[in-house]
Amino acid sequence: MISGRPMFKNRVRFWISQIILWALYAIVSSLGRLTYTHHEYDGPDTIIIIISAILGFAISSLMGHYYQRLKLSQAGKILLVSVLTSVLCAFVWTFSNNFIYSMIDPMRWQDVHLSIYLVGVLNSGFILLCWSAGYFSFRYYEQAHNQRQAMSELKIQAQQAKLQMLRYQINPHFLFNTLASISALIRDGKNDSADEMLDRMSDLLRLTLESSPIDMVSLEEELETLEMYVEIEKVRFGNRLNYEFNADKACLPILTPSLILQPLVENSIKHAISCSQKGGSITLTARVRGNRLHIRLADSGAPHSGRADHAGPAGTHLGLSNVRKRLASIYSDDHEFVINKSQNGGMMVEMNLPAYTPS
Repeated sequence: MISGRPMFKNRVRFWISQIILWALYAIVSSLGRLTYTHHEYDGPDTIIIIISAILGFAISSLMGHYYQRLKLSQAGKILLVSVLTSVLCAFVWTFSNNFIYSMIDPMRWQDVHLSIYLVGVLNSGFILLCWSAGYFSFRYYEQAHNQRQAMSELKIQAQQAKLQMLRYQINPHFLFNTLASISALIRDGKNDSADEMLDRMSDLLRLTLESSPIDMVSLEEELETLEMYVEIEKVRFGNRLNYEFNADKACLPILTPSLILQPLVENSIKHAISCSQKGGSITLTARVRGNRLHIRLADSGAPHSGRADHAGPAGTHLGLSNVRKRLASIYSDDHEFVINKSQNGGMMVEMNLPAYTPS
């Protein structure tokens, strides 16, 4: 079912095309009459051409109104109807032209024979048949364009649904880990730290729930959200957690998927900080090189058995697997996501993304 606005636009395009087409017909006919006639070009010729163009405009408009009822899937019927309609309307158009011609210039009408009339029918039929072909060609093109647009919209909706599913995996995962940490603080009698952690967790969850899962945010906003998460974890780990961030100012306006860095830092905290009594450090760097954004996150913790495997392409580690899938959904093949060992013996994650900025 076609909505009102697209239908209105189609009608407007049709009438504008009609006016332009038949105005060109009048101009070309005038030039042809001026070039190939053996008599001087005078006033009656101009009137006849204008009237012929008006008749062609009216007849083709009626044809278009009739053609609109035909279904494009019936190609054979369209071809047959187009030929018959064009021939029938050609007789009407030619008869009307000659009748008006005889009234305007009766002296010239005396020289018109049946053969000339039939030639006129053939010419008119050819013009109307070409008009019919153009009309249905445009309708077929419009149908194909609408189908491509509908498929594109469905693809976008499916992509957005997938991104929403992946983004919404983050909140329950983070919430579970944070509540477990708060529970541990309460058991250890650190109620003040538990209250502080709960307050900061509430602020972070409010921020993430208010943001759209499919929107891109600037790297500056993403880092502010990440800072809130790190502050929550610092309540738990204290001096054991050392977090450092280095970035060029040129990186800050670049768009990134929301909450794309938090799972990476959470993974490092889990494997580099919590597993060591001395704790460890997490370093995040961001640089712009040409039209690419390079982000590197490295931790100093010694990777325990299976850590790299879980983070690999075939692994089931939720955080890193989530990030990998989201990047593939958003950037397709135009990105890199690589996991290696860091110089400090921990793990290093590197991302190479397009440097999109708000337009």
